[in-house]
Amino acid sequence: MFSSQSSAAADTIKARTYDVFLSFRGKDTRDGFVSHLYKDLCRKNIETFIDDEELRKGDEISGALLKAIQASRVSVSVFSKDHASSKWCLAELVKIMDCNKWVVPVFYGVDPRDLRNQTGSFADAFAKHEENFKHESGKVKTWRSALTAAGKLSGWDSQVTRPDSTLVDKIVEDVVKKLNCGSSSANLKGLVGIERRMQEVLSLFQDGFPDFRMLGIWGMGGIGKTTLADAIYHHVSNGFQRCCFLANVREHEEQRELLKLRNEFLSTILEDENLYISTPTIGSGFLKDRLSKKKVLIVCDDVSKLSQIEFLFGGIDRIGPGSRVIVTTRNKQVLVQCGIDLIYDMKELDKDESVQLFCQCAFKSTNPTEYQLKLSKMALSVAKGNPLAIRLIGSSLYGKTKSYQESEVKKLNKVPKQDIQEVLKWSFDGLDCEEKEMFLDIACFFKGKHRDYVTRIMDACYDSAHSGIENLIDKSLISVSQNQIAMHDLLQQMGLNIVRDESPLKLEKRSRLWIPEDSYNVLSENNGTEMLRGIELDMSQLAKLELEPTAMMKMRKLRFLKFYHSYGRILLFNGLLSLPEELRYLYWEGYPLRSLPTKFDLGYLVELDMRKSHLEQLWEGKQDLVNLKVITLDFSLNLVRIPDLSRAPNLEKINLLWCSNLRDLPSSLQHLEKLTLLNVNSCENLRSLPSFYKATSLTDLDLGGCSNLCSFPEIMGTMESLRHLVLSGTALKELPSSMGNLIGLKYLSLSDCENFVCLPDSIYKLKSLERFYLKGCSRLEISRKSWTPWSGCMNLI
Repeated sequence: MFSSQSSAAADTIKARTYDVFLSFRGKDTRDGFVSHLYKDLCRKNIETFIDDEELRKGDEISGALLKAIQASRVSVSVFSKDHASSKWCLAELVKIMDCNKWVVPVFYGVDPRDLRNQTGSFADAFAKHEENFKHESGKVKTWRSALTAAGKLSGWDSQVTRPDSTLVDKIVEDVVKKLNCGSSSANLKGLVGIERRMQEVLSLFQDGFPDFRMLGIWGMGGIGKTTLADAIYHHVSNGFQRCCFLANVREHEEQRELLKLRNEFLSTILEDENLYISTPTIGSGFLKDRLSKKKVLIVCDDVSKLSQIEFLFGGIDRIGPGSRVIVTTRNKQVLVQCGIDLIYDMKELDKDESVQLFCQCAFKSTNPTEYQLKLSKMALSVAKGNPLAIRLIGSSLYGKTKSYQESEVKKLNKVPKQDIQEVLKWSFDGLDCEEKEMFLDIACFFKGKHRDYVTRIMDACYDSAHSGIENLIDKSLISVSQNQIAMHDLLQQMGLNIVRDESPLKLEKRSRLWIPEDSYNVLSENNGTEMLRGIELDMSQLAKLELEPTAMMKMRKLRFLKFYHSYGRILLFNGLLSLPEELRYLYWEGYPLRSLPTKFDLGYLVELDMRKSHLEQLWEGKQDLVNLKVITLDFSLNLVRIPDLSRAPNLEKINLLWCSNLRDLPSSLQHLEKLTLLNVNSCENLRSLPSFYKATSLTDLDLGGCSNLCSFPEIMGTMESLRHLVLSGTALKELPSSMGNLIGLKYLSLSDCENFVCLPDSIYKLKSLERFYLKGCSRLEISRKSWTPWSGCMNLI
């Protein structure tokens, strides 16, 4: 069945919105025309509701269907020969017409006049309704009115538009246009000046033309090129087979991730998750042939060099007819060198647009007062129509007194008029000391990182991390997109320059080091100082680094240390005497010693990540770990044991994936009341587990691939927290009878447990279970009592 809904999911409809509600007579068209229409709508990434027969039981239309109709932006009603015989179809139509939204009628094998007049097969159906609903004539009258109104709408007639494949294409195209028309203004809300610019670009873009076209958007930093490209992308994306937005191309190259970006792009366009090409150009004739047949939309954002385009598209002779590629850049010559002659010159905001944006940010107002207009004029003489600068200035004044606002604007007017970096610096200078430090941390280390991760580290470093991050957002110095911290590259560049200016010539006297060569030089020469707060070192392009035993001793104030792509590249021939005592975050991929230095106080540490390490153990005895929240030791093949963690009351996550020599886990785990995740997948030598009876927050437990694990601990009392339990590939023969206490469990996998014999009778108590995997349990015998609750489960595999 192609329906994505089921009766079990009916309640979830309340919380969802849909692009399209698809109404039809099931026995007429469900397995034929409607199945093809639904598939093509989904292929266009159009969120479409299609009902299950389970939602049509009883005499009245279900509440779930009513909710779905209300939550949909467009309704497509497929009228077929037997449509009017269904009281549910008629009830749906009444609701659809009442909602006064876009309706796309499809007259499939019927004459629209029969709808308007209830003649033909519709007359036969209504004759029966009149008989069956003698005492409810008002209902039948309502059905007739809805059909008459629908028959008068402009729609699609299967007897005019043939064959069905063409009819489907035309309907989908119609739906896309209606969705674009309805969403354009909503998506552009608050984006001052973008709608006018988008219409100007679309006139160059010429969406309806069948040939392949490339368009360039050119302008200074902060002018809104990315925002404009994003608005166009979402406005026209439904008109293409596949779409891909390649964000931050320049930054990907600087971080040596252009290959990763290209493979993500090809995987998206060709719908092939396993696609990987490592060569400089895309040489495969088969791939090029596939690309040449697809109508695609591609945005390459922030391109700084021709070589970036050549790498991303090198070897591609052509893309399918009707395809569009948009390139944004600050360098017009890049577009010229690419042979792009359609170039949109992105201008500054005009006077009225500048005032509108400033008042939005500074006063949250769309109708400025005389005072607000006067202040706007003073402030905007510096911003010169640059949206980023206007937003920063306005946001920094929001909520302040008039005297403060006037004082700051006077100060701002002393900034050199042509220097956008100085305008941005003015915004930075208005932060308090902690906010400045947090801004610099994000600029150097945390741009693009998950907000929860950044907050976790910041919270251990600063007294007001949460409010500080909120203030940076309020002042438009950072933003949050899909729960990731974002920062405009002009603002990041300003932050990096501030750190460089701390000590232009002596690297070790700067507060932060993030350029691989700079970090390498300071560490190799053993020049670390107390000035350093954070070091990041990517070893992927550098020679091996030999550290002295005292390499970390001078960096007593270091809080952030990250060595990556460093497996086998950082050498400690003479050991390591200590690590900085104030470390909050320690990430050392491929740490080469058997244990951590004895002179290392972990009291401040929040996150310890030493994946692919040579560790056999972390430390001896007990450590005070009151701030520790995450331990990651994945692929540490020599690791034999985990130390006592009873003094780590705030530990939330433990990742021990593929620690193949790990033999047991400490009993102290049972006392970790805040532990949410324990992953020991593929720990082949793990033979037993502690009890988890006090781990009341544990939601994810992954024991898959622990091939010597023979028993699972008893569940002491009801455990509501555990949602995800993986036991696949273990040596378990049975589960304890107390498994029924896992009343919150949603996912359980016992796949490939070749020794597993029987399920406990208490398994039927797992009422929340949604996915249950038993594939490969060749010896399993299931009793009727334990099987019955799952016999109708779609996700029992």
